[in-house]
Amino acid sequence: MSKKDTAPAGKHPAKNPNAPSPAEDAFVSLQRNSPVAMHRQLAQHLRNAITTGVYKQGDRIATEQELSQKYGVSRITARQAVIQLVSESRLVRRQGKGTFVTARPVKHDLVELHGFFDALVARGIHPEMQLIEFSKQAAPAHVSEKLQSDNKQVTYWKRLYCRDGEPFAVAWVYLAPQVSGVTRALAEKHASYHIIESLRQLKIAHADISIRAQLSDAKTRKLLRMPPGTPLIALERVSYLADNTPVEYALYCAHADSYEYAFRVNSKVNAAGTLTRRSTERSELFAWHNDSFNFI
Repeated sequence: MSKKDTAPAGKHPAKNPNAPSPAEDAFVSLQRNSPVAMHRQLAQHLRNAITTGVYKQGDRIATEQELSQKYGVSRITARQAVIQLVSESRLVRRQGKGTFVTARPVKHDLVELHGFFDALVARGIHPEMQLIEFSKQAAPAHVSEKLQSDNKQVTYWKRLYCRDGEPFAVAWVYLAPQVSGVTRALAEKHASYHIIESLRQLKIAHADISIRAQLSDAKTRKLLRMPPGTPLIALERVSYLADNTPVEYALYCAHADSYEYAFRVNSKVNAAGTLTRRSTERSELFAWHNDSFNFI
């Protein structure tokens, strides 16, 4: 511990008009005689400020230097406190911009069958969509098998989803050969379910969905601005018409700490037994990040 950490607590420093922190009124002196390490105390104060709304979603918190001056601790101590909250996904560092309070996880309700975009809108989230790739091509072998496309040409696109300018998910979509006439312009403006049902007049009856955790590759990490080793939560979906004809394959990958899937289970359903049995039959069906699959 540095001299600065062991020095007597001084008076609350004068407010810096250029500081971004909205938490000046929430200043609390750290207990220097406490057995709890200084950086853990500081992390707890910042955690409380986030929980009580002093710091709101998207707020930029004070810099390490400002925290050091405000709480009378060393910059190393301030840095350790910030790193602790970043590891808890309460804060996120943006290169060249600062450290910000993370947004609440996006919740995707699986009770009813919705397209990815529609499910977000139903939650009051209106994501920005950016089309990254679009082509007519033969699908990869595992996709061709699910779409029963026999190596025929399918429509493919890759799309990035952002919230408040920050990317949180990327999607790979393949439409079966019978979903014809889809142009890049349509893919740029419309979600896949809207194209299939409203523009091509094909009614989706059901879908097979699997959820799992997986590591990101270098390209996905770059798109989602993720450090190496950060887990993704992946949803794989195959959508069918009433006659069981597959018309869409989609894979959605999102930050595991900023996205969650939810569904409701009635009291008469033995959910644990069902999940265990299905997991034995197909290991991928219900593999998920332990913090990202919720029962509500």
